[in-house]
Amino acid sequence: MRDDLARAKRIGMEYGFYLLLLAIILVFTVISNSFLTISNWAQIAIASTFLLAAAAGLTLVLINGEIDLSIGSIAYVAATVVYLTADVPAGVSVLAALVAGLAIGLFNGWLVAYLGMNSLLVTLGLMIAYRGVALVFTEGTVKQAGDGVAALGQLKLFGIVPVIFLVALAFLFIFQWVLRETKLGTFWLAIGNNEDSARKIGIPVRRAKLAAYALCGISAAASGTLLAAYLGEITTFTGRGMEFQAVAAVVIGGTSLFGGRGNVFPGTICGVLLLIVINNGLGTRGVSPFVYPFVAGALIFIAIYLDSIKNRARQA
Repeated sequence: MRDDLARAKRIGMEYGFYLLLLAIILVFTVISNSFLTISNWAQIAIASTFLLAAAAGLTLVLINGEIDLSIGSIAYVAATVVYLTADVPAGVSVLAALVAGLAIGLFNGWLVAYLGMNSLLVTLGLMIAYRGVALVFTEGTVKQAGDGVAALGQLKLFGIVPVIFLVALAFLFIFQWVLRETKLGTFWLAIGNNEDSARKIGIPVRRAKLAAYALCGISAAASGTLLAAYLGEITTFTGRGMEFQAVAAVVIGGTSLFGGRGNVFPGTICGVLLLIVINNGLGTRGVSPFVYPFVAGALIFIAIYLDSIKNRARQA
């Protein structure tokens, strides 16, 4: 009996949020006639696109035992670059936005990995600074994206699946491959488990962290670019609060805030979908929008609590 309880507890700890996602989908399917429809799930795909892209890169940083709270502002900077390059071909505009994200990610990584600055404090400050820079160029008003970029944002596969959603999924699967199939991913996991030990066995800790931040910057920029493409415009709300939603989704998906454990697929995808599906399902039932923050906050609390338990068990 004791072994059965221990096994059930382990399954609940490891797969509880996956089972919760399936249960919530089932509940909303039963109580809402419009939930399990193609049009509604197309909306869920669009709503999750921007958070998926941003959370993919953040997962890699968290696995290293670090954090990046500037991803929302990076998304806004990238969207601003899309506006500033509205007169050039769409491909060039998108590339410029991603390069901007890469440059910011490298700068963040250099501050954390090479100067030894606290990742929480430095990226919190840079979150404000980057958004301020973007506001200088946008003047705090709505700006239009180029026609080519806006057209990309409206493309659909088979007339149903938004192409921007597929792009976000591509980032997730590529980052998961890097995490699981390359030496770089092994380095990240080792650094997150014990940075001093990783350094002693010859792992290039600083370069590995720099790479994680670089990829995080690219994925955050992709999020802002995809949002600009979908809306056809750049607003001051771009990326606002995204960093906290992304952290929530990543932790709910099973990535440890303490580092050394996590995955992009299926973990981060599950975390994002859980938040988006709950928000969507409550909306289809006409529930007050003020209920969602409470539910999301409760899930985050539970995820962090379980993460702390796992971390204590790992250190024991």
